[in-house]
Amino acid sequence: MNGANNNQQVRYQVPQGTTQPQYQQAQYQQPQYQQPRYQQAPNPYAQPVINNIQIPQIPENYKPISAWGYVGYTILFCIPLVGLIMLIVFSFSDANINRRNYARSYWCVLLLAIIIGLVFFILAMVFGFSLLAAFR
Repeated sequence: MNGANNNQQVRYQVPQGTTQPQYQQAQYQQPQYQQPRYQQAPNPYAQPVINNIQIPQIPENYKPISAWGYVGYTILFCIPLVGLIMLIVFSFSDANINRRNYARSYWCVLLLAIIIGLVFFILAMVFGFSLLAAFR
């Protein structure tokens, strides 16, 4: 029993002539937070700039039509025979997608106007003949 009590009280003793080692705890420094540096994806719609002039990279068949261009095409399509021929040519042309779509929409409006005109003409004929028959 005596030996068990001695073991509990035994402490480490530094031998004579040596110093007890001093342990220094390393200073913990939190690493600096750096935002990840992402590479910016190239913009596929960006236009190159040469001598401060932007050069569009739109393919030729996708070039937009200006407002005056639409006015000019409308006037062209109103010319009786030439307009009809140009309307047919532009409706099937692949040279400019916007011009082709405008010509096709012009066809839709033209057909709608013809159908509405025919309906009013037929109604006028029916009411006209009915009024003519009423006065006989």
